[in-house]
Amino acid sequence: MPLIATILGVVMGLASSEISNLRRDKRQRRRKINSTRTLISIENERNVELLKDFWYKLNKSDEIDADTDEFKIDLAHKLIKMPMPSWNNVMWSKQASLLAITFMDKEIIAVSSFNNCFDVLKSIYSKLIDLDTKDREYNSTYASSGAKLSSLPRSKRFHEEAPFLWDEFETITLNLIEKGNPLNKKKK
Repeated sequence: MPLIATILGVVMGLASSEISNLRRDKRQRRRKINSTRTLISIENERNVELLKDFWYKLNKSDEIDADTDEFKIDLAHKLIKMPMPSWNNVMWSKQASLLAITFMDKEIIAVSSFNNCFDVLKSIYSKLIDLDTKDREYNSTYASSGAKLSSLPRSKRFHEEAPFLWDEFETITLNLIEKGNPLNKKKK
C-alpha cells in the first residue's frame, strides 16, 4: 500500500506541476499578445496624430479654390518645404513573429495597408522633391550659360505632375485621418 501511495503521489505531483506550467505558459503568451497589441496600437495612434498635425500645418492658411492646378502646385511646393513627420512602423516590424498569434487576419491586412499608405505618402513626397530638384537643375544649367532665358526651353515636369501627385497625397491623407487607427475598436 505505501508503494501505491508513493507512486500515486509522484503522478499527482507531476500532473500538478504540468498543469501549473501550462497555466504559466498561457499567462506569458497572453501577456505577449497584449503587449504586442498595445505597442502596435500606440504606434498607429502616434502616426495618425503626426499626420493630423502635419496636415493642419500644411493647410491652415489656405482659403483659395483648391481645385485649380496652380493652387495644387503651390501646395505641393509648400509640402516639400516642410519636414516630413517621422512616421514609422518599427513595432510592427519588430513584432513580426508574434503578429499571427496577436491579430486576426483582417487586422493584419488592415495594419499592413495602413502602414503602406504612410509609405506611399513618403514616396509622393520624395517624388515631388526629386521633380523640383531636377527642374531647378535643368533650368539653372541653361541660365548659367548666359543665353536669354526667354529663348530657352524650361523644364516644367514639376508643374505637370504636381497636381496629380498632390491629389493622391490629399486623398490618402484624408482617408487615413478619417479611418484612424485600424486597431481601434471604436470606429469613427
